[in-house]
Amino acid sequence: MSGLHWFITKSGYKVLRRVIMRKDIMSAEWMQTDLHPFDERGKTALAALFYKRFRDTIDEEYDSKNAYLGEIQDVLDGKYGLFLPSCSYFSQTSEGINGVTMVTLFRSVPLLAYVVTAPEWQGKGVATSLIQSSEQALVRLGYEALYLVVTKQNYRARSLYRTLGFREAGEDWDAVSGREKQK
Repeated sequence: MSGLHWFITKSGYKVLRRVIMRKDIMSAEWMQTDLHPFDERGKTALAALFYKRFRDTIDEEYDSKNAYLGEIQDVLDGKYGLFLPSCSYFSQTSEGINGVTMVTLFRSVPLLAYVVTAPEWQGKGVATSLIQSSEQALVRLGYEALYLVVTKQNYRARSLYRTLGFREAGEDWDAVSGREKQK
């Protein structure tokens, strides 16, 4: 699987370059206490969050809440490996869900399949809290690294991930997973 990702949009083909990032999580950092463990019953609200967050951005892949609901179900069903609900969280305010992490076990390594924050909550620490809570849960399970895949042109997300300690590992899962096995 290479870092080149393409799909069909309303206006034709869209081609994106994606990069795999890795972070060592040898010790757990703090855990935000007002986060909630992932709950499958909130899929509809999550689909609305995904649609709101990705609409008209470089990462928009679907054109409806229903399509995002299908993607969320696909993640739960193993599209990116075994879903780890004990390492996945959501944040909520009185207005609804404002952020979520969905962590899977992809090719035997933890993958942050999704971290999504409502646009009005970006830059307020929601994603950081969610990611750090997922990291802490993974450490408790004995994992030492967390991976994610991000669109190269999503500079804001890449900057956040670098600030949190993630480093680029490559664009090809076969090469990245081969290096992981050598450790």
